[in-house]
Amino acid sequence: MTRTTKERDFMDNHGISAEWLVNYIDSFRGEDGTLHPLLEVKRVHSMKVRDNCALIADGLGWTGFLRDLALTAAVLHDAGRFLQFADYGTFFDGASVDHGDLGRRVLEEAFPWERLEGEGVKATVLESVRLHNKKILPSDVPPDLLPIAEIVRDSDKIDVFRLVRRHVEENRVNDLLPRLDVGGGYSGELVRELEEEGQGSYRNVRSLADFLLVQLSWAFDLNFAPSFRILRGDGTFSWIAGRLPSHPTVDPFVDSVFRHVEAMA
Repeated sequence: MTRTTKERDFMDNHGISAEWLVNYIDSFRGEDGTLHPLLEVKRVHSMKVRDNCALIADGLGWTGFLRDLALTAAVLHDAGRFLQFADYGTFFDGASVDHGDLGRRVLEEAFPWERLEGEGVKATVLESVRLHNKKILPSDVPPDLLPIAEIVRDSDKIDVFRLVRRHVEENRVNDLLPRLDVGGGYSGELVRELEEEGQGSYRNVRSLADFLLVQLSWAFDLNFAPSFRILRGDGTFSWIAGRLPSHPTVDPFVDSVFRHVEAMA
């Protein structure tokens, strides 16, 4: 991506974006000024994803324009969640709308792009937001967009790992995932998907075991060594593996995840 102004001119695009997001989220507060607890979860999540992005970017040695662009896309990545919940009362894309696609539309229509500087910033941010929740990145993502899309996906996954773990440990995972059968086993559809594709998707998730297995499969979709190091340092992969029921198909898959993590970190 070509820079057309001095690098220092780009250093606060992410600050402007975070300020806009806070004001946008405030528009979903009730008459008493309160925000629905699940929207508060997404508000905090947005800021934590930005912070995760900063850690990964710093670990990669990104500075200036590239770092600021990554943080801008990261803080805005879930802009669609707030309208999704307001319109449908759920964060489940399968029962409502793809929140990445909705986020792109929200930002196209409501974000003050004239306040940001830099060639290609708008297009890169919009496409990174659209792609952040897709099962896999398409093979034709342009090379100048790819690292931004990848770092946003990694940053998002790191916080979702932590968010789900916290809710499980506090015995309130159904506050976050109300449709989940906490005590159920694996769904046959998910196990078959894992065998055939090496990765699971939310559409086949029925139980907490399913959800954690899908999360573990995300290891194969992480893109940067700092991301692996952060999650390995948290003990995330070991924590998930320790809560998965034994299964003749799942057990070898779990082993392959740990080999991958060791190789990538």
